[in-house]
Amino acid sequence: MPAKNESFLLYLLAAALIVPMNIYLIGEEGLGAGLQSSFLRYQQTYLGMSVITLADDLGYVASGIIGGRSALSILLWALGTAFLLAVAGYLIYNRYNGVTGIRRPLVLLTIGGAVAYLLSCVAQCGPTLHGPAGFSIPVGVPLIFAIAVYTLKVEEDEDDWKDTEEKE
Repeated sequence: MPAKNESFLLYLLAAALIVPMNIYLIGEEGLGAGLQSSFLRYQQTYLGMSVITLADDLGYVASGIIGGRSALSILLWALGTAFLLAVAGYLIYNRYNGVTGIRRPLVLLTIGGAVAYLLSCVAQCGPTLHGPAGFSIPVGVPLIFAIAVYTLKVEEDEDDWKDTEEKE
């Protein structure tokens, strides 16, 4: 039973890394719009279409091309992605070594990833997710919170399952 839940959890985490996490509009005048996932963003502006990877964004921040609120937003987004990658790595490591039932770090890292993604949107567009920089709709954040709740629920179910197994 635990292996089945771990496989499903791994598929959920993979979906969270691939599914678009953010839909945004650049500027109040609608200078551009885009979709952003964990590792890349697609954006359409009056200058044309762009696909920008997270590595490119981090390079722009490191070189000083992007600064201020946009740089903070990119760094928080990278932190959220790092949290989700840590969750996937931790889950794979535990599955490979046969460890089950230790999910609290998974839940905390997953929630940390969701919070980092949400703070990234707040850093760019303001606390209402709408401002002079545009607006942002973090559609993937509720999905990540749902994955954290599911992980917590699976752990509680496994604990109940182990308790009934020990009583028999």
